[in-house]
Amino acid sequence: MNSKPTVFVLGTDHLDNPNNGDMFMSRTEDLHSEKRQSEIRHVVDCLKKFNPTKIALEVLTKDQRKLNENYQSFLNGNFKLTSNERHQFGFQLAEKMKVRELFAVDWNDNVDGVPDLGVWAEANTSSVFDDAIEKGKQLTLKYEEYFKNHTIKDYLLLLNAEENVKSNQEIYMKLALMGTQSNPTGPMWVAQYWYYRNMIIYKNIADLVSSSDDRIFVLYGAGHLYLLKQFLTESNIFNVKTAQDYLTN
Repeated sequence: MNSKPTVFVLGTDHLDNPNNGDMFMSRTEDLHSEKRQSEIRHVVDCLKKFNPTKIALEVLTKDQRKLNENYQSFLNGNFKLTSNERHQFGFQLAEKMKVRELFAVDWNDNVDGVPDLGVWAEANTSSVFDDAIEKGKQLTLKYEEYFKNHTIKDYLLLLNAEENVKSNQEIYMKLALMGTQSNPTGPMWVAQYWYYRNMIIYKNIADLVSSSDDRIFVLYGAGHLYLLKQFLTESNIFNVKTAQDYLTN
């Protein structure tokens, strides 16, 4: 039987709470406290068990050079880690594994002809949009409350739990129902932007493969998990691992 490269996608929050246009953003604080830093070190030790040969991060491909400049500065002791999950998990795991470079695999650009759902909803009454936003808000509140009273590892397991991965995908399926037959706003945005974006990310990950021995660790916002796992699994190119394989012990 031919061996395959292995990929492990870990879904996370954007821990530095950026204003990046995401519809929903859980507020996570005190990442630099000793308690949280100890929890993060434990997570990194768990991730080491995957033994990654390559580490891919949610960074635009055009920013790969800057990403690795910052990583090298970190290795040289000249870069202070922010609360950003790419720094807290990505940089620290890469240092532990002694990898020489990190890989930027994100794509996120405007697509001609694809509407902005928020702008469309402001100009058009849409109970579908309202229901999707409410579902997203409730899920976000659930995550925020859980974070306050649980470890970072437990929080990551919550984000990566199958039930919550499916709940995130349900929001996108609701958004796909927006619009009319003559102006199918929702299907256009979900298919031509959201699915398209994740398909490009999948291709960028697959392009990293140079050997069947590759073990690629991918760190991404949890909202991407459903589609990335689907594409990676259905490709039959990879053995696909999950958070439950490495964070449950």
